[in-house]
Amino acid sequence: MTVISIITAVHSGGSRYLRDAYESLVKQELPPGWDWRWCLQEDGDTGEPPATLPADPRISYGTGLPARAGVARTMALTRADGPLIRTLDADDILLPGALQRDISTLERVAWCTSACLDLLPDGTTKPGPYDPEDGPVERGRFYREHGRQRLSVQAVTFAAHTDLVWAVGGWPALTGGETDGLLLAAEAVSNGWFIAEPSLLYRKHDAQTTASSRYWHNAESAARSAAVRRRADALRQAGWAWAPPKRQHTDD
Repeated sequence: MTVISIITAVHSGGSRYLRDAYESLVKQELPPGWDWRWCLQEDGDTGEPPATLPADPRISYGTGLPARAGVARTMALTRADGPLIRTLDADDILLPGALQRDISTLERVAWCTSACLDLLPDGTTKPGPYDPEDGPVERGRFYREHGRQRLSVQAVTFAAHTDLVWAVGGWPALTGGETDGLLLAAEAVSNGWFIAEPSLLYRKHDAQTTASSRYWHNAESAARSAAVRRRADALRQAGWAWAPPKRQHTDD
């Protein structure tokens, strides 16, 4: 069985929608010979979030010192034992076929992102305003968009080869923006793809981190953005590239 590892950070008190995320995983149909494993990492060590979930051997739960979502995601990555990973926020919902499309796309490229729909508090959905066209992502596109504060994708839809994520150091240890950080690092060293079919319901609610005015403190927000871009700059200037391993074909 080949595994795609789903990477999720959660904190105590932030597990209100965790069961919905789990149910969306259970409903995924994968290619023959594939299965998913959910690497769920608490940003903290209360051990409380799994209380909302059933006993499922496909769930791997870890705890640790509180250090924000980027660190929690990288801690979860240590339990990713398959060749591919996919990010999933604790309050979001995967749409049917999401993982199957990721797996198929990652046969050709190192990483991919996909369209998503905003899930509003009243239950209605709304597409992103700047979605790219389906197909390969021009190298540096997302970096340029990030500089204009107009990133055309939600980086929480990121899926990739596990070894690529390790090669660029996982998610940056920042107070936010860690998904953008990984996306821009991957883009700096490898080719990616945008999947126009929506893969995610991105839940909008008052308790989400980016809804807090504190998150957008000017100096801190600027520092996060600078850290994300400087890592991408350094990787690009290093001149090395990462490509997925070629598939092995055997004669019948």
